[in-house]
Amino acid sequence: MSASRATADRRIQLMAGEDEAVLRQSVGPLRRYARAQFLQTEEEWVTRGEVLSRSLANLVDEFSPRGATSGIEIGCQRGALTDRMGQLTRVPIWSGIDPKLPGELVTEHGCVLQPARASQLEFPERTFDVALFANVFEHIPPAERDVSLGGIFRILKPGGVVVGQIPNPYFLIESHSRLPLMGWLPTKWQHRYWKMAPVHWDHDFYVVTMKHVKQSAERAGFEVSHVRNFNYPHEVIPRKVRWVARLLERPMRYMPWSWQFILRRPV
Repeated sequence: MSASRATADRRIQLMAGEDEAVLRQSVGPLRRYARAQFLQTEEEWVTRGEVLSRSLANLVDEFSPRGATSGIEIGCQRGALTDRMGQLTRVPIWSGIDPKLPGELVTEHGCVLQPARASQLEFPERTFDVALFANVFEHIPPAERDVSLGGIFRILKPGGVVVGQIPNPYFLIESHSRLPLMGWLPTKWQHRYWKMAPVHWDHDFYVVTMKHVKQSAERAGFEVSHVRNFNYPHEVIPRKVRWVARLLERPMRYMPWSWQFILRRPV
């Protein structure tokens, strides 16, 4: 068999929910190489989810009000992280909203998920003690940011908190595209560069930092109580590029993969 034929027949690195037969028709040599370098294996992806869940759960337990009973995840997808909050935190009841849900769903552990946007929350005022807001802010259109934070403020009880995270768009490997330096480019060039992205989703993020979160949060009435850098451990990073992570350990103390934050509604 020729070298080119052998390359074409190699198994493509897949992410959850992808169809290899479809990808073989649409993934060229450059994207296939990028996938091999920058996509996580199933084991690495599961580890990532558990590390993130425990990190956010620790923040929920540390900063949520004493006696907190109810939490909501904004941008819950299908509720995997929502379920973990119910298992890992002292807050017993969790629900979630996501605009892409086809209808109301109930998770394996009994969390009720509803289709809704952060800018159009229909819950009564002062319903929840905690709102989980992880890796969502960067997907909200600029015109909806203040409305979204204002809506979350409205449905939190006085003293309630937002536990959030946003990825650093200027990190060496941009988290949504898995491509180097994507966040440094103008939006028009990002869309062109995205054609090389190893992921199966479309470009749907905005370049935002904690500066943007703080501005919208303060206009909504929140106090910014806590901000910290967050980096994943080496076992989460694709094996072929872990050597880069080791080289960047010290710079990542100042230029982290992401930021985690706490917003508090004043009592």
